[in-house]
Amino acid sequence: MATEGGDKIAVETLGLLESRLQRLAFYITGANELDSLDEKHFADAKAESIQARLQQAEDRLQRLASTSQVVEEILSLYRNHANIFPGASETAEQAAFSNPERLSIIKSCATLFPTTASRLTSIQDLPIPSAESSINLIALHPRLAKIQLLQDSQSQEIINLRLRTASVLQRWYEVGILASGECWTEWDERLMEVEKTLRREEGSRARDAAAI
Repeated sequence: MATEGGDKIAVETLGLLESRLQRLAFYITGANELDSLDEKHFADAKAESIQARLQQAEDRLQRLASTSQVVEEILSLYRNHANIFPGASETAEQAAFSNPERLSIIKSCATLFPTTASRLTSIQDLPIPSAESSINLIALHPRLAKIQLLQDSQSQEIINLRLRTASVLQRWYEVGILASGECWTEWDERLMEVEKTLRREEGSRARDAAAI
């Protein structure tokens, strides 16, 4: 049973590989067939052995590379720098783990599988919005655009008001605080000078009175 399951997976994988080769030939050459191969050849290939079909796939890829410089350059790049291809790096990463390590990783994540499956199922149950709702949203787009413009204008006005407020505060500080402080300092110095003059005058009068 295990061998039959493995053979089935191998056959399906080869079928996908042959289909991709056919699409690749179409993308590069613009033809629906790969060289002289046609739909009938792919159908007949299913009756051949897995090893024979794999060899035929390799031969087809080589023939395609011989007729397309792009494919040849990609294969050369893969041979010389396989690490830049996602598939190659994933294979290298997988080879770095032993089977017990892989089994341990799978077991540690096993509890997430039912949760993920449940969430995916719940997504399928979500109702699709009606066409009327989509039409209403589209109709609101011009109004939303106008509101956005108004919001941008108000934001710019707020910025200008902040700049003007900062300028007024700076002016008030310079004139109302610093200038007032300088004025009080000047008055204090003048009062000290007057007080010194009065004391000298009083001392002079006291000396004159003592001399008489």
